[in-house]
Amino acid sequence: MAQEQDWNGWPSFGLSLGRNLRRLRKARRLTQDDLAELTGLTRNTISNIERNLGNADTPGDPRLSTVYRLARALDVPPAVLLPAGGEMVADICPAGAYGITLRWPADIVLEPFRAEYVDHGTGPRYESVVVDEAREVRQSKRRRGTRAAQGKGTPAVEGGGQGGDDGGDSVTE
Repeated sequence: MAQEQDWNGWPSFGLSLGRNLRRLRKARRLTQDDLAELTGLTRNTISNIERNLGNADTPGDPRLSTVYRLARALDVPPAVLLPAGGEMVADICPAGAYGITLRWPADIVLEPFRAEYVDHGTGPRYESVVVDEAREVRQSKRRRGTRAAQGKGTPAVEGGGQGGDDGGDSVTE
């Protein structure tokens, strides 16, 4: 049985997925670097999903495991990231699927994460493993920054990257 090689409607769904991810990330006041640390993905991967970019100028097509990692880090059900997640799949993404309803699911309050939140180790369904990993990354960055200030290392450069909104703006901790 031959599989369909190209689905012409996918770019519209990929674009919506990227927009949903970007809106949720910004609602949480996370940079792409912050989200990369929380998920174990690279900042470039986050940026490419948000811009719907794949390899060789093709539309982005993230793995299902990547979508779940992002949903876990953002503390939302994976369906919130997916465009038209509660509807039958159409040939192209419906216009109304661009964007998300932040009231769904009703039991989750969408609030920003900041360093203080992670330092307290509390939050809705936020598992200690993720909290511990984020804390270790921040402490490692602080140690590198201290060594650099003492002339014992190279300071970390924040920001940069190629094209588009790279989310690499400074993070206050």
